[in-house]
Amino acid sequence: MEIEGEYKRDLTLGEKLDKLTRHMENSEPAPEKKTSKKFRLPFRARLSKARLNKGYATVIEIGENNAINFRREQIIDATIKLDNTYHSVTSDDCLSYKGKPAVIIPRKSKVPYNPNNTKNTTFSQKHIMSRMMNETLDTKKKLGGLGMSIGAIILLAVLGYAFIAG
Repeated sequence: MEIEGEYKRDLTLGEKLDKLTRHMENSEPAPEKKTSKKFRLPFRARLSKARLNKGYATVIEIGENNAINFRREQIIDATIKLDNTYHSVTSDDCLSYKGKPAVIIPRKSKVPYNPNNTKNTTFSQKHIMSRMMNETLDTKKKLGGLGMSIGAIILLAVLGYAFIAG
């Protein structure tokens, strides 16, 4: 974009084409698209082999204000201590992130959250989607039998007048 006075002006299609041909002639590489960064676990939640041997796990703590906090905590006698509260942990509650144990713990609950312990509710998605598609309103109005018959009567009247008037 070029600046004219205080306002910005978009490039026209011709200017864009000229700019692109100049890039190709000068064999300059085209501007690269930005790629989104992959998720990386915060440093305070990463586990080393030594900590794994001591029984540590990555804890994803869900606070009362729906904010999450990553940390590493030691599992002692099937419990994890978060600040001044204790939470029970079983092997069914442990998830795996890149081969290392992870636990999702809501601050208000003494039992960790495991999304695999919920019921499967995805089996009805096809039924719901087909039902939604059938119930959508069509923007086109369909001519019913009444509209067709009125059109036919008008056409017959015009043809009859043409024969009578000659």
